[in-house]
Amino acid sequence: MLKPDGVFAASDWLIGHDGEPSSEMKAYVAAEGLSFAMASPARYAQAMRSAGFADVAVRDRNSWYRKVARGELERLKGPLYETAAVAVGAAYVDKNIKTWEAMQKVLDSGEHRPTHLRGWKPAVVG
Repeated sequence: MLKPDGVFAASDWLIGHDGEPSSEMKAYVAAEGLSFAMASPARYAQAMRSAGFADVAVRDRNSWYRKVARGELERLKGPLYETAAVAVGAAYVDKNIKTWEAMQKVLDSGEHRPTHLRGWKPAVVG
């Protein structure tokens, strides 16, 4: 429960639109093993405003995370592969590489929108 004048802050995987996900996004969601549907940043912001939050802020992190994920994938496929395979098994590393490749496609297309959300709960006036 958030106290009046409290701040709600979250980071979540969102999608760039509220329509049907592309086949690439569906493939990524399946590879990741996710069981939830994503909504757009605009839909989240509206839901927060409808719930009574003020000064709702949405910060798109796609550009930043796209670069981070690409670097993680390159390291996992290259210099970290053997160390990771010894630690958790080659099959697990290979599965994660396929997942990261699927994620990279939807990050690059802009459909996958890692986003920060923030809103303030107004003080109760009465």
